[in-house]
Amino acid sequence: MILRIFSSLAVALTLLQSVASGQTVPPAFGGAALTHDTAGSRLFAAVFIVRGSVSGSATGGYGVYVRGERDTDWTRISRSSMLTFGLALFDNGRTRRYYVAAGNGVHRSTDGGVTWRILTSWRTEEILCVVPDPVDSSVIYAATPFGVFKTTDDGTTWERKMEGIPTWFIQRIVMDVRDRRTLYAATETDVFKSNDAGEHWHGMGTGAGQVLALLQVPGHPDVMIAAGELKGVRRTSDGGKTWSPVRGLDSSTVYTFRASRTGADIYAAGWKTGIWRSTDEGVSWQQVWSAPGIEAIYSLFVYPGDPDHVLAGTVGQGIMESLDRGATWRYAGMNGAQVKQIELYP
Repeated sequence: MILRIFSSLAVALTLLQSVASGQTVPPAFGGAALTHDTAGSRLFAAVFIVRGSVSGSATGGYGVYVRGERDTDWTRISRSSMLTFGLALFDNGRTRRYYVAAGNGVHRSTDGGVTWRILTSWRTEEILCVVPDPVDSSVIYAATPFGVFKTTDDGTTWERKMEGIPTWFIQRIVMDVRDRRTLYAATETDVFKSNDAGEHWHGMGTGAGQVLALLQVPGHPDVMIAAGELKGVRRTSDGGKTWSPVRGLDSSTVYTFRASRTGADIYAAGWKTGIWRSTDEGVSWQQVWSAPGIEAIYSLFVYPGDPDHVLAGTVGQGIMESLDRGATWRYAGMNGAQVKQIELYP
């Protein structure tokens, strides 16, 4: 099955996951509500594989790397053998837990990455995405090649939740910003929605086919954007009742979306696409960087306090950085790394 994971690199996803409890809570980034000043936070990078050395690190290997928000060197804080697909954070102001979606299960750290514990068994290995409930730390969702899995006892037991989804391979799970019981699953055939915390699912009819990336636009939760592998990018402005093609990205293979805190800027990137930006909630797109020599971009990140500051995680060329909303770019470390996700966490 690991070989199937490697073959699915072209359909791996990175996106902004905004979550909320159904009450009024601060905006969320990467799966956790930011209740703190981001000053002093660290950049986390999920590295799936390395072609050569990792810039600024005494040791190589794939896994989870961190650096200070304004540092230039990266340090690995996970095992060197952790095939890392994604990151997530639970932080309610009292408890902070870091999660990693990895090739051998869901990993959790409660001490800032010093030590890690695997929460899953052989039935839930090869995790493509992990989504902790933002209120109840005992509830965690995982997207896998075998379906959607859920635990309600902090990882002691897991159950497959696939009623209504006809195919097993789940690329990504996204939690609705308005209601933590509302989930979206990106699959090989469509986006499926659950209104009851994953117990039942129904197709949304995106028309995108195999969904590679999915974004709920910050500040406008009824607006969602889905990228299909062969059928272009589709958009809804009515919460998924109707979907239509966007302008500018009709046939591009997009792997990732990322939005600024307010949703005023949305970025997209993928296989030999360069980087595109939309300033009208995804209706139309313009290329801001052709990314010469870069094979693919798997991840994007926009600093929550500085929408001009954008990072791009590439396939093999590490991380690129822009300080002017994508007009110009410079190298930002992680040479040789395939960077699956970038987040700013405390």
